[in-house]
Amino acid sequence: MSNLIDEDYSAEVGTPGLRHLWLLSAIEKSGLSHWLIGFGFFLAMAFTSFLLLILQRYPDPTMYQNGVAFSAICGFFLTYLLGMGRGWYSDMLAFIRFDTNLVPLTTQIEPSRVVIILELIVAAFCVYVNVSLNDNISWDFSLGLSATLIGYYYVQWVLIVFCIDIVIRQLVTLMKVVKKIRLDLLSGDFYSNLANVMVRHVGLYIFGICIVSLSYIVFTEGELTAGEMIALMMPWYLPGLFIISLYIIPYNVFRKRMRSSKVQELNSIGAALNGHLNALNETLLAGEERPSKIDLLYYRDRIDDIKEWPFTNRMRTMVLFGILPPLTWVIAAFIEIFIEGAL
Repeated sequence: MSNLIDEDYSAEVGTPGLRHLWLLSAIEKSGLSHWLIGFGFFLAMAFTSFLLLILQRYPDPTMYQNGVAFSAICGFFLTYLLGMGRGWYSDMLAFIRFDTNLVPLTTQIEPSRVVIILELIVAAFCVYVNVSLNDNISWDFSLGLSATLIGYYYVQWVLIVFCIDIVIRQLVTLMKVVKKIRLDLLSGDFYSNLANVMVRHVGLYIFGICIVSLSYIVFTEGELTAGEMIALMMPWYLPGLFIISLYIIPYNVFRKRMRSSKVQELNSIGAALNGHLNALNETLLAGEERPSKIDLLYYRDRIDDIKEWPFTNRMRTMVLFGILPPLTWVIAAFIEIFIEGAL
């Protein structure tokens, strides 16, 4: 485990935390998109599994299918890790350029070396539990085959733990960003960048559901019904829906701040329209030449049209279409299970 740690590597990378792991940092430095890296990782793992099974002369042909499905799931987790990490890194740079007071938050987006080591240990424990509960490894297996299976499980759990870590860090940092970022009502469009992290998660989440569903079809050789498949996949897509709901918490905090700022600005404009021009000293128009009534009416409409939630219409549509299908799948699965139980 300690051999994976590279103490000398100190170059900045797009995904926070990868500089502690020489292999992932080398992949990150390739400059390829996270989609290409994930696909290449899938091909490499699938080819390696085929090669090892052939060398071990494993007789069961279904193991080759399982190797493809398992490699696809691992490839997705790597794609998710790099996609979320690189995107969040870019978002934080944009936030800092907009408000330099957010610079101290950059230290919180990257796990320390100690945390990475603890996460590697947690992943090893998860492998032990996984293998013990599912009896995936038999005493009849050769040492090489057993080591290969354990290694593949370890890769999967390391990526899962890293994905959980990066989601938690993004949620915690996002909550601090929405509380501290300066509000500029005249730059309302910028705040849609706050929603990038959730939209990014939804896009990767939809991609992951497709990968997992195809993998389960390969695992089960298409023998499961749609309801059974949906019920079996619940541990995969329910956490994704839960994460989406968690993003609403910091966005609601931002909405309250934006609403309070808008109300204060609109009240001052209303007072100025009623003849109390000194009220403009409390607005963004302070220091400007005395505006006309038409200018004030135009400015009031502009402030009133500012969205309180940090979402554009396109973002709302994407999130909606990303959430509704899995919810309908869950409801359909419960209905089918209930009907089958009643019959």
